[in-house]
Amino acid sequence: MANLFFIHTPLQLMIAQMIIEQEKLIDNVMLCGYVDDNKQFLQLYDLIRIEYMWKAIEPMDDVARWAMFSRKKLLSGTYKVFLRYRYICRVVKKHRINTLFLGDMKNGSCQLAAVAFHRKGLKICFFEEGSGHYIHNIDYGNEGSLWEKIYSSIIDFLYYRPFFGSSFAFFKYKKGSRLEFLPMDVRYSIVPFYHESFDKLITCKMQVSDKINKQIATELVGAHKDGNVLMLTSPFYILHGDDDDPSLYIRIIVDTLCQIKNNVHVWLKFHPREKKDVADEVCRQLEFNGVKYQVLGKEMCLPVEYYLQLMHFEVVYMFLCSSSLYNGYLFPKTKFTSILRPFYELCKAEGSELAWYLGSVIDNNSIS
Repeated sequence: MANLFFIHTPLQLMIAQMIIEQEKLIDNVMLCGYVDDNKQFLQLYDLIRIEYMWKAIEPMDDVARWAMFSRKKLLSGTYKVFLRYRYICRVVKKHRINTLFLGDMKNGSCQLAAVAFHRKGLKICFFEEGSGHYIHNIDYGNEGSLWEKIYSSIIDFLYYRPFFGSSFAFFKYKKGSRLEFLPMDVRYSIVPFYHESFDKLITCKMQVSDKINKQIATELVGAHKDGNVLMLTSPFYILHGDDDDPSLYIRIIVDTLCQIKNNVHVWLKFHPREKKDVADEVCRQLEFNGVKYQVLGKEMCLPVEYYLQLMHFEVVYMFLCSSSLYNGYLFPKTKFTSILRPFYELCKAEGSELAWYLGSVIDNNSIS
């Protein structure tokens, strides 16, 4: 019997290989795709993948959204979801899969996969894929309204119950946490945040391919052994509705780095979903202010954990990302400093709508 890993980000693949090594798993199959327009992730997978760990690779570009459909295209959308579901079923049958490893508890496609295949008798494992694994849900809009209840009842009766054997829409549109209904045999985490009987910690033992070692070595030519600081970006302006004006986001990054001593060398690691024009503007302003810097992952945006494995940074500045949550376990000698609260204070002072969301994130995660 074999294991099927749903992979749609480089970080998921990195953590999947840590689990494979820890649990000594064999006969592992990767169902791989990418999120949004990040087709370059497929190239990153080739660098990150350790060949002997994988029995087969099955492509599915929209693996992160295979269960999504629009209400405006209800009939065609639900039909496409069913076709994708049948494709996954064929992969499961072809490789005699008995365990699913899903990398995002809050992703609707992962949730439906868990519900549907648990009903078929498969074991369901969720594993962490970054900070979202630990952040509590924040409700928006009119979820749980009378219209939503009527809509979900109709969709369940006509679609989810006949084809997937579950009242999935009822839970999907339910106000509040949607995690309690998920079937979950094991939940893998790096940080000891959850304490249910099915929770299991991931041993922080990085698995690095030869290709990764060569790629990073070329980027770090001439790097200083000491006096390095790293800035990790996190594009809140894209993720949470402030897409039109990233100026405050740019300002907090530049202001933070301009306050660093002149004898320190600055390294920038832009988030995979960072907009190019925003990254270019950050670099332009740093150059204008005389800050010496280098960009990591300019050609290939690898997970930052690989760089932290091979290079020492005295301080890592970040907003909120997986690195801020668990790299204290991996790299206890490195100081991690969050600039999320200064960013929140700036947004609040400037009257930005983003301030409410940032305040919620800070409160829910006890960020000082």
